[in-house]
Amino acid sequence: MDKGLSIEKESFDIIEQNVDLSKFSDEEKIVVKRVIHASGDFDFAKQIILSNNWLTNFKKIIQTKPAVVCDVNMVKAGITEKYLKVSGLKTHCFISDESIKELAKLKGKTRAETSIEHAFENFDNIIFVIGNAPTALLKVIELNSLYTDKNIFVLGFPVGFVKAAESKEMLTKTDIPFITNKGTKGGSGIAAAAFNALIKVYFNV
Repeated sequence: MDKGLSIEKESFDIIEQNVDLSKFSDEEKIVVKRVIHASGDFDFAKQIILSNNWLTNFKKIIQTKPAVVCDVNMVKAGITEKYLKVSGLKTHCFISDESIKELAKLKGKTRAETSIEHAFENFDNIIFVIGNAPTALLKVIELNSLYTDKNIFVLGFPVGFVKAAESKEMLTKTDIPFITNKGTKGGSGIAAAAFNALIKVYFNV
């Protein structure tokens, strides 16, 4: 076995020895273990929340070849290239675009918010992968109620002490299909790991 794969397998074995995953389905276990592996934090087994029928909804949206919109470039960088090739999906991150910077300044909004607005205006089917900005997740929630013709799925893992926990709690009260976690923990690597896990689940790679 490849040395990298051997280390990964050993890591997953350690995770299974240290946390109770019995409440999760086989598909959910893949997501949870990859999030724990990316974070080094066993607590995520207790904190992760998956919406009802999340897998059915993910399978539906993946068939539309959705745009994968990341809130920051660190999330985009964490998505494994081979999974993109297998899925045929394309990642997008607009936060550093000059047009987004100018528009955000003009509107008095964050670049994260403006990026999400841009995504809703330009794509009909979107998987949002959010690992940094609570304002991005809040904007997704807001615009989902306005763009009722859009088909979205959200991986919501913003991190921090200002609106991160609140935005994730708000997400759980919507009709948006999602995977998120309770509290202030999160991050780009975790959001990317969750997306990679979903591609692994769907394409069995």
